[in-house]
Amino acid sequence: MEFSVSALHELEKKVENLSDSISAKLKCRKLEDLTLDSFRPKSVTKEILASIVLEMRSMICDSKSVLRSASEKVDEQKSDLIRTKNQLIECKSGKLDSVKETVQSEMKSFSEVVKSKCVSSKISPAKIKMAVHSAIREEDRAKNFIIFGAPEELECEEEEMTDLELVQDIFGITKCASVDRNSIRKCERVGMKKSADAKRPIKVTLKDAESVREVLSKAKSLKSFQTDGYNYEYCKLFVSPDRSPEERLTRQNLVKEMKEKIKNDPGKRYYIRNNRVCAAEIPTV
Repeated sequence: MEFSVSALHELEKKVENLSDSISAKLKCRKLEDLTLDSFRPKSVTKEILASIVLEMRSMICDSKSVLRSASEKVDEQKSDLIRTKNQLIECKSGKLDSVKETVQSEMKSFSEVVKSKCVSSKISPAKIKMAVHSAIREEDRAKNFIIFGAPEELECEEEEMTDLELVQDIFGITKCASVDRNSIRKCERVGMKKSADAKRPIKVTLKDAESVREVLSKAKSLKSFQTDGYNYEYCKLFVSPDRSPEERLTRQNLVKEMKEKIKNDPGKRYYIRNNRVCAAEIPTV
């Protein structure tokens, strides 16, 4: 008998049947009540005892078969576990070696760059610290995106909305499959409120940069979304990356250049891509 859950249930049923059979043959209410005196009446013949022994023998054989099969399966699973563990160790070792080679290669490349650029001078600790802080800030900004154009007091059908609810609506409208409420780490207004009707930007921090890239890539679908009952329009919201002060200045100059080109040549469609103002012909109907 092969070891399995069904085999265990079958064995359990056989034990119950054997118990009932022995109780009936020895005329006791249940097997737990069986004592030595139960075998003394003359009605308990050799034939009855022989049949009980044979039934018990069958039960013992079945139990041995299931236990032997269970033991083999445990040994097999133990071997699989050891094999899997060894594979994980090999995989981990391989990845560590790969990381080590990459680090050594990058360090070598960095060293060569430093030597070629700074042959006669040394990089000061202050400059190194500044570069590290800049890299950390850039990595942190990669997890943020900014929403422009949202009123300070949001309303939907005359009911107040929170900035967090607005962000969740944007996820739904743009159909960001892998981004939801649990992806949001922080949601806050940034900057000083300079006037009563000012619309401070909303800075949203997500769990990782990949989630931000998905939101930014799908944000353009807001332009075609129409709403009723809101005190704002999704099509007038602008979702952008969290840029550094230098990047914001560059962007402002590009927007200024683009507006100037649109004014001088309205027959073309202008847009910004890869820090350049690009032009495309407007298709004629």
